[in-house]
Amino acid sequence: MEQFKKMLVEAIESANEEFEAPSREYSEHDISFMMGYKQALQDMLEDFTDDYEKFLNDLIKQSLN
Repeated sequence: MEQFKKMLVEAIESANEEFEAPSREYSEHDISFMMGYKQALQDMLEDFTDDYEKFLNDLIKQSLN
């Protein structure tokens, strides 16, 4: 699970780096796609973090019962 989270963070950082220092010239369409891709990654990370914390809390509660 932590590896998945790490991969998401690295993908977001890579996207940020590409925006800051593009490796090539991008069209408006490309930039729009990249922004959507980056937003989707950030949403996935947020959902994963929230769901994973809930999962761990539920697991701990079950262990205590």
